[in-house]
Amino acid sequence: MNKRSIAAALFVLLTPLAVSAQDVEPAGTETVVTASARDAAEFDTSYRPSPTVSLRLQRSFLDNIRWSAGVEARDRLSAAFAERAPVDIWLELVSADGLKANNVADALTAYWVLNWVAANGAYTAKIDSAPVQRQLRAAFANDPNFLKMGDQQRQELAEGYILDFLVEHAALNAAVEQRDIDTLNRLAASAVLRFRQKMKVDLLSVVPGPDGFGGRPAVAD
Repeated sequence: MNKRSIAAALFVLLTPLAVSAQDVEPAGTETVVTASARDAAEFDTSYRPSPTVSLRLQRSFLDNIRWSAGVEARDRLSAAFAERAPVDIWLELVSADGLKANNVADALTAYWVLNWVAANGAYTAKIDSAPVQRQLRAAFANDPNFLKMGDQQRQELAEGYILDFLVEHAALNAAVEQRDIDTLNRLAASAVLRFRQKMKVDLLSVVPGPDGFGGRPAVAD
């Protein structure tokens, strides 16, 4: 499974369904959540991690950093990863939000929230990750490609998001602390472009809510 497959699943979740008149419930009736919907929201996206896979992903990631940001940046990250595993660093940052290691939906939840914050300049926003978790579990539960994935493929997907999260989180925090407006604007533009291209999601058109990310409410004239 790749990010294009995830994008298709997210597109379905974020696209409003057309409702005909006969489908609208009379006022006062209670909406019933189907068992399948509940099951999808609780779908298990965890995996059994392999240290060998983690090391391979780290080497590849550091090689990419070497060519994109330079030797010094690569060496700093390498030293940090030698002291603590990237997943452990990530977990310290996100565990308070109810996110856990070795779980694809949790890794993507943290990554999506971070990029939404960067794109919208919502640096002090308090976002409940639980609805986003459920939204992503449902997306994965309905993705045939994800259902075929084994532990290794799930780990590659999740830890890819985790490694990207760590670099982007550090850059965003530094820019916020330094009040570096130019860098914040660049990070915002990069987040918007990244999600439009890879996830087919416009981060400027969605907001977090009780059902995860959904369309931004229309502004009254």
